[in-house]
Amino acid sequence: MKEDRLTAMTHFVQIVERGSLSGAAREMRKSLPALSRSLRTLEERLGARLLTRTTRSISLTEFGQQYYEHCRRILHEIEEAENLASETGQVAQGLVRITAPLLFGRLHVAPLVTPFLAVHPRVQINLQLSDNIVSMVDDGIDVSIRVGDLHDSSLVAIPLGHIARTVCAAPRYWKSHGKPKHPQELTQHNCLTFRGFQERGWLFKVEGEEHFWPIHSAYACNDGAAVISVARDGGGMVQMMSYQLAADLAAGTLTPALDKYAPHALPIHAVYPSGRLLPVKVRALLDDWVPKLRKVLAQIEA
Repeated sequence: MKEDRLTAMTHFVQIVERGSLSGAAREMRKSLPALSRSLRTLEERLGARLLTRTTRSISLTEFGQQYYEHCRRILHEIEEAENLASETGQVAQGLVRITAPLLFGRLHVAPLVTPFLAVHPRVQINLQLSDNIVSMVDDGIDVSIRVGDLHDSSLVAIPLGHIARTVCAAPRYWKSHGKPKHPQELTQHNCLTFRGFQERGWLFKVEGEEHFWPIHSAYACNDGAAVISVARDGGGMVQMMSYQLAADLAAGTLTPALDKYAPHALPIHAVYPSGRLLPVKVRALLDDWVPKLRKVLAQIEA
C-alpha cells in the first residue's frame, strides 16, 4: 500500500528528533528497513535530500531543516485538532508543551506539575526550561512563561505579577570591600554577570531616569544559579531578579545594596498564541497554574 504523506512526515520528524533511523525505529516499533524505505520514498517524491547520513550520525540539509519545521508544525496542529475532537465531556487530555525561564521554571513551575497531573491523569506535560525566547508557533508551544515587556502582538498575555531587580552580595564581601553608595562605584567592585543579558552594564534609576551603568565583570556565566553560587561564596556582587535571590535574601546569605536606585520591576506573563481555539487541556492548566503563580510572585515581592 502506498504510504500516505502524513505518515511519511511523522517518520521523518521522529528520525530527526531521535537523532537516528535506529532510534526512531525503536520508538515507533518499526523495522529499520521500513523506516529507511519511507525516508527514501519521501526524498524521491520531494526531489531533494532531507538528511546527510554517515555511519555514526545524521544531519539536516538546509532544505531538510525548513521541511522539518513545517512538518512539526503541521503534525502539532493535527494533534491539537484530534485532541479537541476527542475532548468529549470537556475532559482535559493530551500533551501540553510549556516553556519557562530556567531558574524560575525550576523553582516555581516544576513544583506545579505533580499536583496538576494528579487531578488530570490524561494530560502529559513537556516542560522546556531555557532563558532564550523560543518561537511558540514554530516550536509548537502551548504556554510560555515570560519575564519582561512583551512586544509580540500575536500572543495572548495573562499577567502574573512583577519581578524586581536586586543588587546583593555575601556579607563577607561587603565586609572586605564595602557597600557601594551609588551606581558609579560599580567599576570598583567585582561584578558577577549573567552572560548574554548584562553586556551593557547594570540598569539603575538615578534622578528619575533609567540607564545602564558600566561595571567591572569579574565573572560571567550563562547560568543564573551558577552566578548566584559565586556571589554566595563571597566572589562579588550580582544584579538579579528577586525570584532568583529570594531564598538567599531570606536566609541572609546574600544582603542587598543600592535599593534606592532600583529600576522598574519587570512584568511576568503566561502567554499563548492568539487565533487558536484554546484546548481544554491548556485551559485547565492555566486555570490551575495562574492563581498559584500569582500567589508565589506576590509573596516574593511582599
